Amino acid sequence: MLEFPVREWIGTLLGGRRSADWPAAVEAIRAGAAYLAQGASYSYLRARTLLAGPRLFSDQDFGHALTICKWEGFGVAAQDLILILESDLRHLLPPDPQARARGLAALYREVLDSEALPEHRADCGWADLMVEFDARLDVYLSRTPLKPDAISIATALRLLQHAPIEDSVRKADQMMVVNNVAFRFIEYQAKLRRMLDLPAFAAQLSARMVPPG
Repeated sequence: MLEFPVREWIGTLLGGRRSADWPAAVEAIRAGAAYLAQGASYSYLRARTLLAGPRLFSDQDFGHALTICKWEGFGVAAQDLILILESDLRHLLPPDPQARARGLAALYREVLDSEALPEHRADCGWADLMVEFDARLDVYLSRTPLKPDAISIATALRLLQHAPIEDSVRKADQMMVVNNVAFRFIEYQAKLRRMLDLPAFAAQLSARMVPPG
């Protein structure tokens, strides 16, 4: 189930403590991806459906489509958060793009594995998203790091792709959704900087980028 454990992070944010352990970083990415995908999809569809919203959100078919939309958004949001973190930490990571790709791909798989497999992916698992992320890494890691608003376009487009709306509406709303999702990612990037000891996370990530001897 997609969840964002807000209470678990309140103490961290208010107390000024930054988590330095690897499981906390994996959970911050998982929880953030769930929070962003769910928040953006619900916010957009509530705004789009207006007065019809209460009826649609209680409709079984609409609810099923929304669940798929959230999960597919989660898969790409996790990719985007990892790419955003890599942009923040690149100066602390190995310079070899292939080494960075190896470590980031493993991190993404760990984040996905920390969630129960959604029903609509029971037969195929996350394999296609892993292949997709590997392809993105080949492009992103050999170029100058992008800002969150450029990276998060992928999540926005995936949410639109699966949102239960008409295609004409999907196209008309694209920039609105892209901008809304970008704002949410920029906000969560700031939270990650407060929640995590980023140099410590970079050191642990770098260690996972070195091939076994």
